[in-house]
Amino acid sequence: MIRTVYFDLGNVLIFFSRPKMIAQIAHCTGMSPEQLMELFLQRSWSQAYESGQINSLQLYNLLRQQASKPFSLHEFLAAASNIFTPNEAIWPLVHELKAQGTRLVLLSNTCECHYNYIYSHYPILRLFDYKVLSFEVGFCKPDRRIFRKALQFAECPPEECFYIDDIPEYIASAKQEGLQGAVFQDVGGLRQTLKGIAGIFREKDI
Repeated sequence: MIRTVYFDLGNVLIFFSRPKMIAQIAHCTGMSPEQLMELFLQRSWSQAYESGQINSLQLYNLLRQQASKPFSLHEFLAAASNIFTPNEAIWPLVHELKAQGTRLVLLSNTCECHYNYIYSHYPILRLFDYKVLSFEVGFCKPDRRIFRKALQFAECPPEECFYIDDIPEYIASAKQEGLQGAVFQDVGGLRQTLKGIAGIFREKDI
C-alpha cells in the first residue's frame, strides 16, 4: 500500500526553459549567454543557489559585479523566474491522490526565486501536505540526505512511499533509501504504474 507520494517539480508538475532563463538574464545584465553559463555552471553559482548557500540578494550582487549595465533586483528576479509553463495534464492525478487521502510531498531541487514565483502563480502547490526544497534543507538531489529528510514527513515506512521524477539518477538515489519510484514520461503511464504497484486507483479511475 502506498500512503505517501513524492512529486518532483520541474518537468513533472511544471515545465521550465533554461535557455529562456539564460537569454532573459543576459538581456537584463548585458552579459553574454556563454558568460552566464560559465558563472552558473563552472563556478557553481547555480548549485550554491539551489542548495541555499547563497540567497537571491547575494546572487543579484554577484551578477552586478560582472554585468555591463545596471539592473534592479526586481528585473533580475523577473528575468530568472518567468520561464515556466504548467503541465496541466498531470494536475487531475494530483487532485485524485489528494481526494483519496494520499499524503503528498513536494521534493524538488529549486531555488528561492523559482519556488516563490511558482507558488504565487500555480495553486496546484497548495495541495501538498509538505514541501522539501533543496534551498531550504541544504541538499540537492541526488544527494541521499535530501531523501532522508523527505522521509521525515512520510508518516509511514519508506516502502509505502512512491517518488516521481523526470531524472533516472534521482529515482535511483531515492530507491537506495528504500522508496519506490518511477521516471515520469507521461501521465497515462504514471497512472498505470501507480495502479499496478500500489492499487491507488480504482478501475473506473483509469
